[in-house]
Amino acid sequence: MASHANNGCFGFGPYRLNPAARVLLRDNDLLTLGSRAFDMLVALVQSHGQVLSHRDLMDFAWPGLNVEASNIRVQMTHLRREIGCGENGNRYIVSVAGRGYSFVAPVIWEEASEPDRPSYAPLNYDHAPYGESSAATTASLPPRLSHPVGGDENLFKLSQMVAERRFVSVVGAGGAGKTTLAILVAHALPVFQQAYFVDLGIINDKAAVLGAIASALEIPPSACDAIGDIIGQLSSRRTLVILDNCEHVIDAVADIVGSLLARTANVHLLATSREAFRLPGEAVYLLRPLGVPPHTGHLTAAQALLWPAIQLFVERAIDSGYLEPLGDEEAATIAAICRRLDGNPLAIELVASRMGPYGLDRIAELLDNQFALRWRGSRYATSRHQTAEAMMDWSYALLSDMDQRVFRRLSVFSGEFSVDAVLAMMEDDGFEQADIIKSIGNLIDKSLLSVHPGTGPAHFKLSGIAKTYAAFKLLASGERAFIERRPPLYNVQAPQQYRASTVVSSDGGQAMQFQAF
Repeated sequence: MASHANNGCFGFGPYRLNPAARVLLRDNDLLTLGSRAFDMLVALVQSHGQVLSHRDLMDFAWPGLNVEASNIRVQMTHLRREIGCGENGNRYIVSVAGRGYSFVAPVIWEEASEPDRPSYAPLNYDHAPYGESSAATTASLPPRLSHPVGGDENLFKLSQMVAERRFVSVVGAGGAGKTTLAILVAHALPVFQQAYFVDLGIINDKAAVLGAIASALEIPPSACDAIGDIIGQLSSRRTLVILDNCEHVIDAVADIVGSLLARTANVHLLATSREAFRLPGEAVYLLRPLGVPPHTGHLTAAQALLWPAIQLFVERAIDSGYLEPLGDEEAATIAAICRRLDGNPLAIELVASRMGPYGLDRIAELLDNQFALRWRGSRYATSRHQTAEAMMDWSYALLSDMDQRVFRRLSVFSGEFSVDAVLAMMEDDGFEQADIIKSIGNLIDKSLLSVHPGTGPAHFKLSGIAKTYAAFKLLASGERAFIERRPPLYNVQAPQQYRASTVVSSDGGQAMQFQAF
């Protein structure tokens, strides 16, 4: 296949395709393709005029995966529709009987413009792929990361916001991929002359936040005016500062952000947090979970692999040693698991990483077990991302006593619930309704509770991992027996009954297992 340096894009018709940045533009509009369809388009455009077989395309879009040939046809249909192939006489991709597919439209290669060209227009982003940053980064900026599954649209939209707004916060649940996305953005934007990354996850003392920022900027310790030294270094050049993992020191960070915005003109701030700062001028980017297929009945393997959550699960399962083919029955089970995990990337990776030693059926059985909360991920991950339990411990510790109590008790609802249901469940505890409602709002703000979309009265839901964690916290607190003794209340589903037993894992570990009955 033809190859080019990662500093430009392909042009065909009204489209511009940047393989490195994984961006496809039609004129000035971003087109959102699934990761497999995008990879197939790149393969075809790079080899324009040549015929690629089904095997060629499968090796490019599903490297190392054993999937059915029907996936190629499904993705090709989707791809042709998205780029308007066959509309108004436009021919881009043609089928060659018995051989495969070929890209037949004229293709040109456009070199990137000069990196210092000042532009905030969306068209400039495809000249700064995340693999080829033109920013003058410092040692504090982590190296380029591999592109996350399903992250193309997030990368493009967040890059646009950071270039146009001076303070952007990426808000989402633990394990949603906020840090990864922020690092990709830092490497993608050419409009900044320098970029700094400050990991606040290792800071426990609010007073140490300023010192952590100064250290990332390589400013010597100062007993006089640390904020003044920081402002002095940042004010001379167009700079991006990433403040990562802010939720536990959010008040201290908010004060610093306010000072930087007020006393500098060229500094842009990108913060990641499990809750928004609620500061003037803040632009919040809500990082949603990965898309999962709805529970609508029969689901084929080809249909399942169109969804980012399924793609991530399958890739991590294969990495773990699971080499069984993905059929329709397995796809339905994996889809159910990903729905149970609410599309959370970290949770999906942790669960899928046990596919090799445990198998799909056992994974599904153990999903509501303490084992699943304690399965360990990458040894290089931060401590709060080593297990799902550690991820939840981090968020739970930041809650007030009242918020913790409400959070634990929400685990008794098997699905969605209303505010009235929560008030009814807690009416005998002596709490004011206003305090209970405030706690519900706090849990939403801290990305622990989600609002179900739709019309009519608002309903809420705990994510799968959060619900499992809250249920074990309810048991440990001794409150579950008290809840179970209550008579059924209006619009409150009776708490799930469990039978406890001790289970020993294959590696000798022990945990309590709770089976519904």
